[in-house]
Amino acid sequence: MPKPFFDTKTLNISEILGNDKSYIVPRFQRSYSWDEENWEDLWLDIIDLLNNEERIHYLGTIVLKSEDNKKFEVIDGQQRLATLSILILVCIKKLEEIANKGIEGDKNLERKKLYLDKYIGYKEPLSLTYKPKLTLSEIDKDVYNSYLVQLTIPPSLARLPDSNKLLIKAFKYFEERINELNFQRGEDIVNFLENILLNKLVIIQIIVEDTLSAYTVFETINARGIELTTTDLLKNYLFSLLDNQIDIDNALPVWNRIVNTVSYREFPVFLRYYLNSFQDLVRNERLFKEIRNKVKTGKEVFHLLNELEKNAELYIAFDDPEHEFWFNKTGIQTLIKELNLFNVKQQKSLLLTAYNKLDIDLFEKVLRIVRAITFRYNVIGKFNPNELEKAYNKAAKKINEADRMTADQIQNELRQVYIKDEDFKNLFLMKTFELDKSRDKKLIRYILLSFENQKYGKNYHLFESDATIEHIIPQSSQLVDEKNKDKLNSIGNLTLLEPSLNREASNKSFEEKLEIYKKSQYNMTKEIPERWTQFGLDEIRVRQQEFANLATSIWRAEY
Repeated sequence: MPKPFFDTKTLNISEILGNDKSYIVPRFQRSYSWDEENWEDLWLDIIDLLNNEERIHYLGTIVLKSEDNKKFEVIDGQQRLATLSILILVCIKKLEEIANKGIEGDKNLERKKLYLDKYIGYKEPLSLTYKPKLTLSEIDKDVYNSYLVQLTIPPSLARLPDSNKLLIKAFKYFEERINELNFQRGEDIVNFLENILLNKLVIIQIIVEDTLSAYTVFETINARGIELTTTDLLKNYLFSLLDNQIDIDNALPVWNRIVNTVSYREFPVFLRYYLNSFQDLVRNERLFKEIRNKVKTGKEVFHLLNELEKNAELYIAFDDPEHEFWFNKTGIQTLIKELNLFNVKQQKSLLLTAYNKLDIDLFEKVLRIVRAITFRYNVIGKFNPNELEKAYNKAAKKINEADRMTADQIQNELRQVYIKDEDFKNLFLMKTFELDKSRDKKLIRYILLSFENQKYGKNYHLFESDATIEHIIPQSSQLVDEKNKDKLNSIGNLTLLEPSLNREASNKSFEEKLEIYKKSQYNMTKEIPERWTQFGLDEIRVRQQEFANLATSIWRAEY
């Protein structure tokens, strides 16, 4: 039988920390980041355990890497291990305070020593300070070792890094919570530690032999914070290829600038779209293996980091119409707003290449092609985004490899995901929306304003108008049977109306609404009384067909 690539055990905190093993947070992992919301969640779980003696509480998963089963590298779980260690330290300090008050002084000082030795570390003979069994990141280990483990806090926090401040705030937070429990004797602290903290908080421990195995674990379990862990794994691998401290010191600022630009959570997504902008498609589950295969030397690490830094700002600009990239480029700003409204990302690999390789006018044409494809394929068609990603990857590679491409050629590369007119009209005729969702409301208003501008030669702002959405037949209407209720949320039953007129028309009969519609500034609404004296499913279908024809002419890619 083949040897499993990871070993799993369910352990309580006593079994994890109360042994002769040591835990090291890799030097390049992110620093401590838990805040009061996380501390409060943990504390509420502990209070719940205090009130229910029969229960245990599951804290999630930690992933460790070890070759000798004595020293463990913390691949995922440092936030939990650090926070639990701080909570134990707070309890130990409370034992010291009780002893200093003269309450069973010798016993409580002995208890303090036992808990420090068992769960925190050991005392070095020369310095008489505790060397902790948990070694935090480079940024955090000094404040943890020199202060918290010694049961003190720095005299000033002003110049400390944010993560150091969070560690100290965590210590103070749990100190306040323990004080609220009003323990008067050392035995109270011991009972709290033994009966609750150390034995009823349970963690699944996964031990792997290498980082690649760790990555495989994260791809197959639904762990909280997986995006952050993926970033840590990628960082640890890349920095492990650097040969000396000078290279590390040079690479770290570049890494930090990239991550600060795109965000820790978004970094793996950015990395994948960057790779997909010039090479064969990389799926999420292959990202780490792809980097392992592609980057094997320190020189290649620096090349990758430099290229990522060049593209990081551009990448976030695709989500920000007001970014300086688009200054004085009104057409591009509007297209970026539209794509953001459509809530898709797959186009980013293509846009990275298009911006870097094409002139700005051709880039704008690519945006228009993508806008038409996205509206037809994603917004109305709701088709499989995987096929879209393949098409964008193929087109990006072609642009990257070609000396020169025209808009026609780029559009031709994307023809398989461009929904043809007749198919699009049929899809549009069947489309309904969920107007209880904020995004669908914004989308409907955008579509109706686009119709108003196109058909009547208006110039309403597509995103900043105060226009509201009016149901011609109210959603509460009893005139439509149950099987056709969804038609009331089709665009054929929707129109634009000013806020004050919408309030006036609220749930009135169609006949009563006609006089209100005549007062509207929107032509699509004013024409309703001119065309219909009654309104039902047939009239909805007529308007839906007209709107389908309009949509086909508006969201079109044609060069």
